[in-house]
Amino acid sequence: MRHATRIITILLVVGFLNCRQPSQADGIGEKNSHAIESADTTRIVKRVPVNQFSRDSIQQRLRAKSNRNELRIIHVYVPLCDNEFQGIVPVNASLGDGTNLRTNLYWGAGYGIKTHFKRSSKWQTLGSTFNVSTNVLERVVFKHAGQNVILVADAYRGDQMESCVKDYFNTLAGLKTDTIAIGDSSIVIGSTTDLVVFNGHNGLMDVSIDTVYNIDGVLKDAVAIACVSHSYYVDYLNKSGGYPLVMTAHLLAPEAYVLDHVLDAWINNQPAEEIRFAAAQGYHKVQKCGIRGASNLFVTGWGN
Repeated sequence: MRHATRIITILLVVGFLNCRQPSQADGIGEKNSHAIESADTTRIVKRVPVNQFSRDSIQQRLRAKSNRNELRIIHVYVPLCDNEFQGIVPVNASLGDGTNLRTNLYWGAGYGIKTHFKRSSKWQTLGSTFNVSTNVLERVVFKHAGQNVILVADAYRGDQMESCVKDYFNTLAGLKTDTIAIGDSSIVIGSTTDLVVFNGHNGLMDVSIDTVYNIDGVLKDAVAIACVSHSYYVDYLNKSGGYPLVMTAHLLAPEAYVLDHVLDAWINNQPAEEIRFAAAQGYHKVQKCGIRGASNLFVTGWGN
């Protein structure tokens, strides 16, 4: 047992090379704890996808939409942090309660998706819907203050990781659509979504899903802010039609400030490498781990 503990400790240190390990819980609603996930590194394999596609057509479509001031849609999938049902280093009980929207680390706490974007002057909260389905406890819709961009964020129960991961890839593949009301009008999300984001614990460390194949021929930008997401997600992305815009190479705290910086760069139609570097800037700004170390955490593209 002592030997196994030593191995796990070494793996965590290696995973966080060049970047300090964040502290444990220090409160709700302010600068809360930074959850560091425990990776089953035996499952991390180097995958080489076939028929890799470029981002060129995606970038052209997004620039055209921006030039015409057409609506661009971002959909963020957030599996609530859950000490019991997810393979994470346990955090404070309230932060790791996968059914508590108000206190959950990835949703209602200070660096949670809902709290962070609700506080931001760059985003206006349009509305919130509770119990969207048996899996989704809350959906919040934000409108960007300066651009015609909608952000839809869904909070999944912590014990429904498989559903969250499947819905993420099904959206990329054109298999999942939904309609949301915004005032007196409504918009379709899913097939019309431009950027699909997974933000939280790396669910593919815990569950296995069938490969999801794209059906509509529409390629989309994909982001996965979760520990070691590139090696786990890249094959699925290749088949589902999601371009790996920002993925991760090591363990990290998957909190909202990273996505905030990514979205700033994405909305302004910056190239993929600049969007990746924006993620690193966001991480370093809070974690104070050095921009070089933070930059090593993030990956764009298919890799070698």
